[in-house]
Amino acid sequence: MPRPFPTATARAQSAYRDRMREKGLVARQVFIRPGYRELLGKLESLLREPELPSYLRKLESPQPMATAWNTADLYRELTQSELKQSGVSLELVEGAEPAISATMHQHGDLVIQLAVSGDQIFVSAPLCLGTQVKDRARFNEACLRMNPINPLSNIGLQTFDGEDVYIVFGELSARSPLGNVIEEILVLADNTLDAAEAFADEIG
Repeated sequence: MPRPFPTATARAQSAYRDRMREKGLVARQVFIRPGYRELLGKLESLLREPELPSYLRKLESPQPMATAWNTADLYRELTQSELKQSGVSLELVEGAEPAISATMHQHGDLVIQLAVSGDQIFVSAPLCLGTQVKDRARFNEACLRMNPINPLSNIGLQTFDGEDVYIVFGELSARSPLGNVIEEILVLADNTLDAAEAFADEIG
């Protein structure tokens, strides 16, 4: 069945999203009270600027926690957070190195893994199997070129059960406030879908 021809409005929206991404911006969906629509528009304009006003910078970097997370405690807090309430399914995967599995239902059931190791929280999502890539050398170069322009997440390669898997991953301090951890999960989910779209022609 042939694809429907995109309308002028759809093409304009796609071009707009591309321009925003080229500027290093990411899309976020928010829910607000109807009376705050104008205020949200003003905040959105400010948050697109390279430098925040001083009164907003005070909100930007919450103080690190005195005690570092472990995986079990982080899982417990996430299950009581807005992440769980937004429909994300969370599971604690037991083992020698326990991990948290987060199924992002609003991102096509993308599964994100979190694990606390030492002073870092490692967050990752699968992009594709190595066997799905048409030209590994060309794909590897494309991934390396994407990493510098998308510093919030990186693309790497891991081996699971003897099979190469490309992943999108990020790291943050194990003393990061819960809100920062949730933001990392949401940003990683967006970036994984963006990478899948960008590399669609390279993955068979």
